[in-house]
Amino acid sequence: MTVSLCDMPFRQLVEHDAKLAELRLEYAKHPPDQRRKAALFEYDADLATNLFAEAVLRLPGQKDWPPERNLCQGAVVALAIDPECAPAMLTIGSAEYQLGRVDEAMVHFLALADLPADTPELPTITDEAGDFLLDQEDFSRAHSLYAAATRAHPTVPLYHAALGYCAGKLGDLEAGVRHARRAVELAPNSHEHLTDLGWALVEIKSYEEAGQVLEKAVALAPSSYELTRNNLQECRRRREARDRRSGSQSQ
Repeated sequence: MTVSLCDMPFRQLVEHDAKLAELRLEYAKHPPDQRRKAALFEYDADLATNLFAEAVLRLPGQKDWPPERNLCQGAVVALAIDPECAPAMLTIGSAEYQLGRVDEAMVHFLALADLPADTPELPTITDEAGDFLLDQEDFSRAHSLYAAATRAHPTVPLYHAALGYCAGKLGDLEAGVRHARRAVELAPNSHEHLTDLGWALVEIKSYEEAGQVLEKAVALAPSSYELTRNNLQECRRRREARDRRSGSQSQ
């Protein structure tokens, strides 16, 4: 089956390509769990083929095998089979974005927030979509994605932590603290969320509370996790600098 996102967005492709349209109609008759299994089979099979092809291409004398392979083919077929195939939604959304169809990309990314909470690996996949947008420095759209995710699934701490990060990047430092606090409330022993909260407090110059939070994070974090210790050192440095300024001004 030859499919391509280069000529048209997925939503048009699944209507205009006869074979994809046939798949969509056929699998619409199947129960959701059967659609999911069939979609994941297509997605994983294509991924395995692409990994093998990349390995072959690295061998001496190999230039192009298989010819004209489409890295999104499995995701396109999977999403035609099951419109709620989360890994395919992530892949298609990322491809649409890189093809310059940003609004189409957000249709797929935001649809992740509408999936049921029991969707396998949903927080991880949604966060990968958010990370993709953050890598593009598209903080506003990343914020929109995480805001939708927190509204749909308000008890997932990861979403609140990421929403707080985006808020900070957009200049709303108070909102950054608020969402970071919520993430810690939901996962009080997460050194990562405590680290995020500590840094958010540093950014609003609440150094005393930030130091307390980061000290707790250091106690919980593995020795290999340097970010927390670095943030605590920076917090102390800024607090000492503030105190020196205050002391010199009072003299």
